[in-house]
Amino acid sequence: MKQLLLTLALLVTPLGLSQPAVSAETNPRGVVELFTSQGCSSCPPADEILAEYAKDGDTLALSWHVDYWNYLGWADTFSSAAATKRQQNYAHSFARRGVYTPQAVVNGRTHTVGSRKGAIEDLLKGGVAPLSARIEVKHSADSVAIACSRTAAGEDATLSIVYFIDSTKVAIERGENEDRTITYRNVVRAMDMVGMVKDGAMETILPLDSLRARAREVGASHAALLLQVPTEAGLAGPIIGAARLGAL
Repeated sequence: MKQLLLTLALLVTPLGLSQPAVSAETNPRGVVELFTSQGCSSCPPADEILAEYAKDGDTLALSWHVDYWNYLGWADTFSSAAATKRQQNYAHSFARRGVYTPQAVVNGRTHTVGSRKGAIEDLLKGGVAPLSARIEVKHSADSVAIACSRTAAGEDATLSIVYFIDSTKVAIERGENEDRTITYRNVVRAMDMVGMVKDGAMETILPLDSLRARAREVGASHAALLLQVPTEAGLAGPIIGAARLGAL
């Protein structure tokens, strides 16, 4: 219900009714989603690589904290069932029997171990299909206007907003990373659907008040957009477009 109310509050509106004052190019070269855990001793190197991608800004880097390692003595302070579910959906899409950390998923199409930066780079540089759709973001004083370019013929996609924490430090007191203080970047706190992009394009206006209220509700500071094609089973599939909304 909460997600439905948010979607209704976003007021899908023809762009011609508004003339935003500021325009910015915000499309990244690719999307790297890291599935990680504060309770996983193998994850800190992958967290550092994810932080590098978040810092350089050329790639949209997102950190999803799963909850299935919480029993090891330290409950990840950012863990969620939603993060675990998204990873499980990818596992089904990739025909894998199980999940693991650290796992890096690139453009929603394939995966590699999250601590192998060379492998991630190879995927970003041509190992997977690049982002094919463009998302134009224009900011005004009280709203954000979004226009999704045409996708492939017959390729419907879901446009979602991802809310995340830009940067935060966590002092881990127990478990496999006991006594370590780790800086995490772009920690996902929520992902809400805006709507379906049908017939190749979509134009909408998002009120900033609604975006900021949702960010405060989930404890996030920034947001981004993902345009993702669901699989035939309705699971997380290829990401064909992405854009940054910036700080909220």
